[in-house]
Amino acid sequence: MSAFLVCGVSGQDLDATERALLEELRPGGIVIFARNVADRRQLADLTAQLAALPSRPYLAIDLEGGRVNRLETLIGPLPSAAEAAAAGLAAVRALGEAAGGACAHFGIGVDFAPVVDVGRPDGWLRSEARCFGATEVEVQSAAAAYLEGLERFGVRGCLKHYPGLGSGRVDSHKDLPLLDDSAAAESELFHALLTPGRAVVVAHALAPALGEAACPASLSRTVVGRLQRFDPGPVIADDLEMGALAEFGSIPERAAAALGAGCDQVLVCNAMDAREEVAARIASTARRDPALAVALRTSEARVSGFGCGERPDVSWDRVREVADLARTLGGGSA
Repeated sequence: MSAFLVCGVSGQDLDATERALLEELRPGGIVIFARNVADRRQLADLTAQLAALPSRPYLAIDLEGGRVNRLETLIGPLPSAAEAAAAGLAAVRALGEAAGGACAHFGIGVDFAPVVDVGRPDGWLRSEARCFGATEVEVQSAAAAYLEGLERFGVRGCLKHYPGLGSGRVDSHKDLPLLDDSAAAESELFHALLTPGRAVVVAHALAPALGEAACPASLSRTVVGRLQRFDPGPVIADDLEMGALAEFGSIPERAAAALGAGCDQVLVCNAMDAREEVAARIASTARRDPALAVALRTSEARVSGFGCGERPDVSWDRVREVADLARTLGGGSA
């Protein structure tokens, strides 16, 4: 079983070839993207098929609000984190409820949100309006409110991007950010919000303030080991396809490095051909490395059942109601 693998799927239905591959790979999680969404009935059918796969993977989605809203064609635009936070904690809580209601309706158990990065003046994420505030206090209170709204619908949150991309000046999808000394304080936000029922995504960014200047946080035993001391839910390395990891080997090599550093899972979102390659590489490495084999078994236990618990039956009218409230309170839909 490849519980360590969280992957995307190709399109809006599950054909026989891809179904057979997923049945063989037995991934621990599957991520839904806009490419997988046509209409309500289609998406409900797809998620039901995915949830019924033999490995019983959790289903996840990036639903932050603002520009990161994979369900926009169905639920409409939502305020960004920055817009909601500017309107107050009630608006942030409503944004979390909008995400939670939509996820629950479609059988999606994990939202890759909230962003817990602090919006530093020159930071790339701040320019994207994805941060709840410019100070640790603002972000912690807003992220807690978002999680409260999300979890009302039985949906698990996933804090990102540890240890905090706030000071990074480049987009890690393209380049490797270098975090300044504020990363140490920013990481404490994650520690304060983490519980075994919340996952966390580890960033591809250099964090010298945490004792690691040679490789990205996602591949660092030092950084991931520090995080694991706080007893989180699944620790997930950010998408292995991102440009920040361009100098760190092939996608399968990056996966082995991230899992060797202590991450429980790795993301392979768009490179469909790499799914099988990653699984084969990890299986081969684990046969030669007893420590990795033990780590994978520990991670499998941590991941087991995550995001697959009972959720309320949420009607489409209720989804529309909470989304409308988020728009009304949030005052924007950028």
